[in-house]
Amino acid sequence: MNNNKIKAEDLARLKKDVERYISRALHTPADYIYLSDRLQNEGHGYISPTTLKRVWGYISDKGDDYTPSSYTLNSICKLIGFNDISEYCKEEAEIQSKDYKGEYVETLSLPADTIITLLWQPNRKVQLRYVGAENFEVVDNENSRLRIGDIVQCNSLTQHAPAFFRVIRDGIKPFSYVAGSAQGIFYHIHSQS
Repeated sequence: MNNNKIKAEDLARLKKDVERYISRALHTPADYIYLSDRLQNEGHGYISPTTLKRVWGYISDKGDDYTPSSYTLNSICKLIGFNDISEYCKEEAEIQSKDYKGEYVETLSLPADTIITLLWQPNRKVQLRYVGAENFEVVDNENSRLRIGDIVQCNSLTQHAPAFFRVIRDGIKPFSYVAGSAQGIFYHIHSQS
């Protein structure tokens, strides 16, 4: 995406989504150091705290028409589960063009092999592959109690609300699991694999 085509409202929404994801508003120098460290520690590249301050408008040493680089925007988008800024902006455009009553998805409406990334605090990330009939297979896991290969069952996911699963592991009796019980989940539907 050409930086000159990034809309102010997309950037504002991205900043809000990042703050929601990290459960922290960015108001002090320490907040920007935290976000810089978090981006690097989670493998999304290094962005200096000064650059992040420019993106958030904490400093304006580059003028009012400062536009973040594609590298900066892509790294920030990766933190919240998107591949890049183009994918982030495209998803919002698609959502706005539908008859949309809230940010949720009914799982029965998903095509088989759809990949969904779930993010929640503190620092949890899980990728699910839809296998049908409200069942997902865990295909990637960072810092949650779910395991790769688990089958999780749920009938819907709601943005910024807890996700309730029934988990089947190794043929043992299913158990209940709540993701994002305190602040909810952030989900992103990627594609069919």
